[in-house]
Amino acid sequence: MRILALGIGKMGSALLKDLIRSHEVSEVVAGDIDIQRLRQYVNQLGSDKVKAEYIDVTDRKKLLKLMKGGFDVIANTLIREYNLEVTKAAISAGVDIVDIGSPPEVFGLDRGAKDAGVTIVPSCGLDPGIDRILEGYGARKLDRVEEIYMWCGGFPQKDTPGYNNPLRYKIAWYWTGAIRTNLGKVRILRDGEVVEVEKLTGPGNPESITFPEPIGECEAFYTGAPFDLIEHLCLKDTKNAWHKTVRWKGHCDMWTKLIALGLTSSEPLKVKGCEITPMEFWIELGNRMLQYEKGEGDLVVQRVHVAGEKSGEKTQCAYELIDFYDKENDVTAMGRTTAYPCSIVSQMIARGDVKEKGVVHAGKIGWNAELANKFFTELAKRNIRIAETMTQPLA
Repeated sequence: MRILALGIGKMGSALLKDLIRSHEVSEVVAGDIDIQRLRQYVNQLGSDKVKAEYIDVTDRKKLLKLMKGGFDVIANTLIREYNLEVTKAAISAGVDIVDIGSPPEVFGLDRGAKDAGVTIVPSCGLDPGIDRILEGYGARKLDRVEEIYMWCGGFPQKDTPGYNNPLRYKIAWYWTGAIRTNLGKVRILRDGEVVEVEKLTGPGNPESITFPEPIGECEAFYTGAPFDLIEHLCLKDTKNAWHKTVRWKGHCDMWTKLIALGLTSSEPLKVKGCEITPMEFWIELGNRMLQYEKGEGDLVVQRVHVAGEKSGEKTQCAYELIDFYDKENDVTAMGRTTAYPCSIVSQMIARGDVKEKGVVHAGKIGWNAELANKFFTELAKRNIRIAETMTQPLA
């Protein structure tokens, strides 16, 4: 299979490593705007499967020309701001596409994708991605779904430079997105009602949550709810649902103070005749100071609970994923759990496993037992393992 990989940054570099290890992949064209950095990275990979190609994805004409190069599928690890237009281009080019984060407007392209005979699987990374697949997988096992909860986070391992810095955090992917995770309010589902809560200081936050050693105690805070999953899988009986981000203990208190200090403000300040916002300064400073050092270990945790009824009994399906930096292949845990799902589903589409056309929600992969089992098998081949427990009655 021939694959076009777009956006070769932190996630795209992990994507390429996974694709070239696949015996089914014959060629990967890697496209990025920073062609010098891309060529250097491709040379480091030392694989004759990969070809570097300059592309500015905002240049639609050139993007379409590249996409029409006879590819079986596009694996897209660009940040979400670009992905609606990139997906529109893929439909015009008549080529299937998988990405790791798209805005909800992408589902409005369903009719056009169906008419073009194109399969689109948006937001198929870690969160969103694996979480939605697990939620769909758990929901399929129940007769009625009433509750959906998810906790997920990526952060430095203990006793590393990142763990020992004041934030206990480093940038595994996209610093601007990591900042926004802490800001403002989100909607969750509580007792059948959609309510708005503060992310860091909403009711019950921060929640104390413990994972097996060497992780231990962490904390979690609201970052939304799977309204998209509830809609696409028609889980109309769901009464309570939320998603939370996991960080090391002390995160919420630290970020509440940083926000109160005005560090995330978008109000311009004049400094020595130059105008800059505190947020712009914070983004630039973080990008400079919070990069992982080579070989420095990160980790990822994800826990999903789907509860409801099975055969008249209260039942809960619970899933837990814990992953660590891969030192041998120099791939971060965030790269493994975000880029590898994109690679796996891209290859599933290319080999014809995913037959549905249009915009396919990742939860539908979990809902389909055959597709879900193929996906989990491929994760396990990459030593990403998910523990499953099913309790009845609900504990």
